[in-house]
Amino acid sequence: MAFSEATITSISEISPDCKQYIVELNDGSFNGKPGQHTAIQTENGVKPYSVLAVDDTRIGLMLRAYGTDGVADYMDERSVGDTIQVKPTLTGSLTLQQTDRPAVFIGTGTGITPLIGLLQEYLANGGPQAVFMFGEKTQEQLLYKPLLEQYELTYPVETRFSLSREEWHGHTGYIQEQLSGVTDSLGSDADYYICGVPVAVVAAKERLDELGIPSDRVHTEGWEDAQVA
Repeated sequence: MAFSEATITSISEISPDCKQYIVELNDGSFNGKPGQHTAIQTENGVKPYSVLAVDDTRIGLMLRAYGTDGVADYMDERSVGDTIQVKPTLTGSLTLQQTDRPAVFIGTGTGITPLIGLLQEYLANGGPQAVFMFGEKTQEQLLYKPLLEQYELTYPVETRFSLSREEWHGHTGYIQEQLSGVTDSLGSDADYYICGVPVAVVAAKERLDELGIPSDRVHTEGWEDAQVA
């Protein structure tokens, strides 16, 4: 696995424990698509991370510092101008399939990261109808909520947020519990992209199967089932 030196050009706080990073290669270009992941190499180890966006020499990342993840915690201590080691060749199977039919993006936690990239690519290529579903525990953990609501005003996007551990004005419960309302209107005419906590990904896949969505219309990173089994 080859790594290249890159410079952190921007850091933004997305939530109390999540930061967005813009990283630019000092030499060469990134090779890959939205939805895929790079890897970061530090003295604390190597870990893959999905990208928010890919733009030739730059990528966007969003990392949550858990206090127990050596690589994410290392990044949490970085500043603008610091250099890091990243993998310029992106890999992964969660990529946009088609843009001429509806698309549903279903995420939990930091699994929202690749889905944001897929949504942006979908809209940039004229996608006709998107539904973005995001589940979290509390309101302060609803990552990129203002951005998604802006997309809803500007593009053919419907947003659905759900909280599992806090009462509020919106949906409550697990995000997969909201799927029937989407499949009733879109059905198997849409592609369904899922990313997040493995148990939530598997639960969403199972719910879509119960609702009659063909497996070839359901797209995940592919490793989640083994984590839950």
